[in-house]
Amino acid sequence: MNVRDTVPLPPFLNVIRSSSRLSYMQEQFMLMAIEKAREGVKEGQEPFGSCVVKDGKVLSLTNSTITQDNDPTAHAEMNAIREACKTIRFPDLTGCEIYATFKPCEMCMEAIKRAGISTVYYGAGPGDVKYPTLLMELNIRSGIALDECLELVSVKYSSLK
Repeated sequence: MNVRDTVPLPPFLNVIRSSSRLSYMQEQFMLMAIEKAREGVKEGQEPFGSCVVKDGKVLSLTNSTITQDNDPTAHAEMNAIREACKTIRFPDLTGCEIYATFKPCEMCMEAIKRAGISTVYYGAGPGDVKYPTLLMELNIRSGIALDECLELVSVKYSSLK
């Protein structure tokens, strides 16, 4: 038994771990993401690819472009979400699936949830390789110009005050 099989996953994730449970098309979508990651590596990018699919149709197929774009948020999954939203001209990807060659990071998982994507398929994860963990101290200060900031968001959310 693999260690990752014993680690509980958050309930909002529907992660398929065994390729024996995947359909032929699902495997093809993952292979497309792998090929896109390989293309990125040839261009000097990190080895990550992603694919967003709805009803068997590929909406986007991207790789990581962090170096190319000088953008630390240009992960393959973020790029795939952005491109899929542009493809359908709407920021809601409800009913879509995302395929990623590596387990999406916390930023990408949050974007996946906010986009409405309900199923995540990924190949490898941090437990499968020696993957560096970013440890740094972050100073966060809150409540600055609180009333003005609350006024801005009150259009969408009600204040707790």
